[in-house]
Amino acid sequence: MKALADMVEQQKLARLLSRVSASDGARTVEVAGVVAITQVESKTAKGYTLQEWFAEWLNSFKVGNVRACTIDGFKIRFRNLKALYDVPIAEITNLMLSRAINEVKANATKDAVHNLIKQMFAVAFNNRLIETNPAASIPRPKQFAKNEKRAFTQEQEKKFIAVCLANLEQYEPLLICLLQGLRKGEMLALRPNDFDFASGILRIDESYDSAHPEDLQTKNEASNRKMPMFELTRTLLLKYAGMNPNERIYTLSNAALAKRLEQLFNQNLDLPRLTTHELRHTFISRCHEKGIDEIIVQRWVGHAIGSRMTKAVYTHIADDQERKYIELLNAK
Repeated sequence: MKALADMVEQQKLARLLSRVSASDGARTVEVAGVVAITQVESKTAKGYTLQEWFAEWLNSFKVGNVRACTIDGFKIRFRNLKALYDVPIAEITNLMLSRAINEVKANATKDAVHNLIKQMFAVAFNNRLIETNPAASIPRPKQFAKNEKRAFTQEQEKKFIAVCLANLEQYEPLLICLLQGLRKGEMLALRPNDFDFASGILRIDESYDSAHPEDLQTKNEASNRKMPMFELTRTLLLKYAGMNPNERIYTLSNAALAKRLEQLFNQNLDLPRLTTHELRHTFISRCHEKGIDEIIVQRWVGHAIGSRMTKAVYTHIADDQERKYIELLNAK
């Protein structure tokens, strides 16, 4: 049996290596815990246009490591670089990349394209496909930084909550994102078996995207978490206790959720038009304003804890301290 298992793993390794496109230098791959370094057929940097390198980078370094919706996002952002598609990556300069970024109109998209370029060229440089990295010194777009991490003020948040409570059938999913600081995929994946009403705990271990309904993995390891179910959330979710425990309680598509948010803001409420993700920013802002420890906030919202030392501290936070913070947020 062991010989058969070894043969199967070797076949897997051979298949994976056969899919790796040619490049200059060594490539490290991992199959079933076995790390192998293979020397692939040499290919000069001039052999990779930007479009070819994007396909290689995506298939060799991203597919299988990130969510399918993230892959879709990379493809959408890459369309902003059409003017450079056929240019060999060794001939692309810092100025060419800066111009391409500056031509993107939407600030958030501009920042996303900047991040994509940084990642692609860092990998190309690390794999010795280019002698210098033209993206290394490109600063993050200032226009995006100015609009970064928007959130409701406390008064705006109260108005938003009131509007949602007045029409729960339409806006309850948005309200849950705000009250618990959830990513929209995490909210759309909620099922009754994620609720522990006795202990007041909400479990987050899946993320739903209507474009890829079979891909339920969360953003990263830190995203899988248990967090307090705050008072208003508990009141809202109690009605789902009798549902099939494995059925999603909010059977919405991403587009339908965006449409509901747009409808809410079209009511002339004198509120800033935040995105669904910025409702999460609002939760984080309230936590900071109430003096809740940063490590607790990271734990609740599923942000990675920085250093190994910080992780050790984070896992030993006293329960009574956390209960104190829960009471702060319940007292809205």
